Amino acid sequence: MALERSSAALQRTHLPHGVADYFWTEARERRLLEARLLELFRSWGYGDVIPPMFEYAETYHARAGSELESEVYRFLDRDGSTLALRADMTIPVARLVATRLHDCAMPQRFCYAGSVFRYTEPQAGLQREFAQAGIELIGSRSPQADAEVMALTARALQAAAISQFKLVVGQMQFFDGLLEALNLAPDRSRALQRAIDRNSHADLLEFLRTVSLPEAHRRAVEEMPLLSGPEVDAVINRAEKVCLNAGMHNALNNLRAVADNLDAYGEAGRLYIDLTEIHNLGYYTGITFEALTPELGFAVAGGGRYDNLVASFGADQPAVGAALTSERLLLARRRTEPARSATHPASPDVLFGIAPEAVSLKSIMPIVQDWRSRRLSVAIDVDGLVDDALLEFGRVTGAQYCIRWTDEGAVVTAMNQTASASRFVPASQMDQLATEILNAISSAD
Repeated sequence: MALERSSAALQRTHLPHGVADYFWTEARERRLLEARLLELFRSWGYGDVIPPMFEYAETYHARAGSELESEVYRFLDRDGSTLALRADMTIPVARLVATRLHDCAMPQRFCYAGSVFRYTEPQAGLQREFAQAGIELIGSRSPQADAEVMALTARALQAAAISQFKLVVGQMQFFDGLLEALNLAPDRSRALQRAIDRNSHADLLEFLRTVSLPEAHRRAVEEMPLLSGPEVDAVINRAEKVCLNAGMHNALNNLRAVADNLDAYGEAGRLYIDLTEIHNLGYYTGITFEALTPELGFAVAGGGRYDNLVASFGADQPAVGAALTSERLLLARRRTEPARSATHPASPDVLFGIAPEAVSLKSIMPIVQDWRSRRLSVAIDVDGLVDDALLEFGRVTGAQYCIRWTDEGAVVTAMNQTASASRFVPASQMDQLATEILNAISSAD
């Protein structure tokens, strides 16, 4: 019984495995990042969408790949329906377009930021609840649409202060065309896919040892691990020599067209072609890509083309999209800027203290409101601290300026200087003082 009480008490005071509290600096960084990314997406013509936090589990069933399907959180509604927490943003947006926007002019562009939930083992930069920001371009099959999504992903990474990264690009059609030409039994097809996906030389050799293939087919399989590199034309030219059908040729033509269009955005130099990149959420049909940084051993963003997903809900529309993982972006940024790693309470620009016996709160509110409207962060001391106690509280909270208000004006202390920097400023000069503080803070940034 005591053990049960202890367990119950632990559950009341601790979080479940795979979720986290974000507060102070971490929370602010996440909010600012999401706001910055959404502002960027909107500037490219993408409109906001907010999918529900949970849907019928059937929405994900058969549309997600086996890995994503196994990670979906399911629960029963009171009416007996099986529901699922949002495990992916793309699938709900596809449902929305197919069922409610099928009569709208295409293409449609959407952007979002929010949490998704996956039952997976937590790792650096990725809990079971994690934040994504992303885009979906629905209604175009063109390579230019693919390039736009990839270019916007690149600009989003730069907006997140990630400057060093590569866009690793694959093409699902190429591998699908290979499987079609090989015409393997299902278990052999899965074995080949597993060997390629894991980049396992041993598994690939075992596959070739156990499966009898014509010479051209065998050569195509043997070449797969070699079809990658930063030189787009060289990789595509090598891949063309082992194409077995029109599907594989079409995939390479698409890759070349996407690279040409991406060059117009000035981002083609970030490309790394990898035709073994066949990891699939279950709905990709064309290009796939991941953004990799030197700081992390895993992707900070990814996306691809999914031409059949919208049709699974109704109206047939091709589509391409991408998502960035907020926690991983911030983790990569912290590893290049260690000073960002510390978390601390929000620090006001100005801490206002008033002498209750000398002046009323109401009398200073017009000044405080004016300063706040100028984008100064102003906190008011609510405990009646005076003199050294107020200055000490300002130091502890990280305020850049402490202002002790009297009936004649303000005693101003710049907290990043010595106490001797305190000076008296008459009430008539509050407008000039606000401008001075704003300029000083801007110069420090």
